[in-house]
Amino acid sequence: MKLCAVVPTHNHSSALESVVTRIRAHDIPVFIVDDGSDTETRNAVSRLHSPDGGVYCQRLDENAGKGVAVMTGMAAAKRHGFTHAFQIDADGQHDLDRIDDMVKLAQQSPGALITGLPIYDDSIPTGRKIGRWVTHVWVWIETLSFHIRDSMCGFRIYPIGPSLDIWKRHGIGHRMDFDTEIMVRLFWQGVPVIHMPIKVTYPVGNTSNFRMWRDNVLISWMHTRLVRGMLARLPRFIAKGGRFASPTNADSGNHWSEIDERGIYWGMRFLGQVYRFGGRKLCLAVMSPIIAYFFVTGRTARAASQDFLERVAKHNVDPKPTWRDSFGHFMKFGESALDKIAAWCGEMNIDDLDLPEDADSLFSYIPRDQAVILFVSHFGNIELVRAIASRDRNFRVNVLLHQKNAARFGRVLQQLAPESQVDLIEVSDIGPDTAMLLREKVERGEWIVIAADRVAIGARDKTVSVPFIGQNAPFPQGPFILAHLLQCPVYMVAAWRDGKRFNISWEKLTERIDLPRKTRTATITKYAKTYASWLEKLVVKQPLQWFNFYDFWAETKDKNE
Repeated sequence: MKLCAVVPTHNHSSALESVVTRIRAHDIPVFIVDDGSDTETRNAVSRLHSPDGGVYCQRLDENAGKGVAVMTGMAAAKRHGFTHAFQIDADGQHDLDRIDDMVKLAQQSPGALITGLPIYDDSIPTGRKIGRWVTHVWVWIETLSFHIRDSMCGFRIYPIGPSLDIWKRHGIGHRMDFDTEIMVRLFWQGVPVIHMPIKVTYPVGNTSNFRMWRDNVLISWMHTRLVRGMLARLPRFIAKGGRFASPTNADSGNHWSEIDERGIYWGMRFLGQVYRFGGRKLCLAVMSPIIAYFFVTGRTARAASQDFLERVAKHNVDPKPTWRDSFGHFMKFGESALDKIAAWCGEMNIDDLDLPEDADSLFSYIPRDQAVILFVSHFGNIELVRAIASRDRNFRVNVLLHQKNAARFGRVLQQLAPESQVDLIEVSDIGPDTAMLLREKVERGEWIVIAADRVAIGARDKTVSVPFIGQNAPFPQGPFILAHLLQCPVYMVAAWRDGKRFNISWEKLTERIDLPRKTRTATITKYAKTYASWLEKLVVKQPLQWFNFYDFWAETKDKNE
């Protein structure tokens, strides 16, 4: 992978030099394309031209549009031997501190289109905000998915080869219709789209090249072309099991965190409004066709569901499951989303839980002021326990989530339960900083909740292999190392729907975990076996409430091949 930056500019003289300087600070060569700018900007571009200093400038005599400028820059970059182009707008709207993070993503997935997912402040004009959401809806229709969450951000890394090929074959919009059209067409070609949250501001005195009437007409015509293109591709989409094209090698990884849980934020927010308006029955009616759509188009998740259900059927000596069982699995996942909404909206309370041993409170198991670690899983609906616990006393529940999911769920939680006493902590691995932060929370008697059934993306080599439903599976070391660092009691907890009520399993794993250096891995394996055995007993009794829709045993199988 050989990366450069392409900076298109049309009358952005005030911010251009600063943008280029900050890009060069990361040792990234820059191709500036002056798209017929005024004299002031033309002079600014000329002053920046320095091939020996890694800045190459090219001028278009007439304003041809952003799309032409970007592709002109890509073509020049390709002639210089570059394979990837980091498109960065010259207006200074984007948070350039995220350059390194974007580059790391591109290095991990060189066949993907890496794009910013804008996080706006109050400076965004209302008209632009509305226009963007109209485009989002059309893009979801044109791609028959919610995978592209923002198609208009001018902060992205392109694979140059596929992008130039699409430009030559289809032309693509030349102006404000460019960003969206090339992303949709790359998606149709099987190029994965990976988003990274990026702060976006509209600086005072910012030069906007958006022309209300001209560009809205161009964007409308673009969506007309794309809808027609989608309809032409629809038979192939159906024949390929809900895909427009085979994904590139960059997207072939089967790690759970790389599989986008499509539309989760807006889906949960929408369902929350329906739930408040019409209750559970209406919500189920609205949700059913959506679940059916994801079942038909979600080939990877569907295959993982079928494989898992076959394992459980073999374990229970039951008949081999059919596609109907897998569809029921998807439907249960949808129902669990409704239960999450109900829990956070205050529609459920402790009376909806059937507690073990006739206990009358979650705190029958532990003193009210004692800090504990709760090992949870993607079985059932642990949100019920989190929500009830956070309302039952004036304390905080700290939930460790993978970075991508923390951002998503945090926004959902803010919408559904702004008064929630739950802190979401983003982690990709358990490091010293995380441990110190949680140590303070433990000293205040707070709960720490962590999923012990998924391996974080930064910790694929930090697993132990233990038996789970007939075959060894990788379980993360991180939760057990964290428990060792925090030195407080560890409980295994799960809650799952049983008819109109919920059952809960609450079992103490150990008073504290000690990991001697010489036997650390063996000790973790011992605790992981205990946890996996406890979880397996629950899962095989209620298999449709196990929501790991990816190949849970993949790592072990790869090692055996």
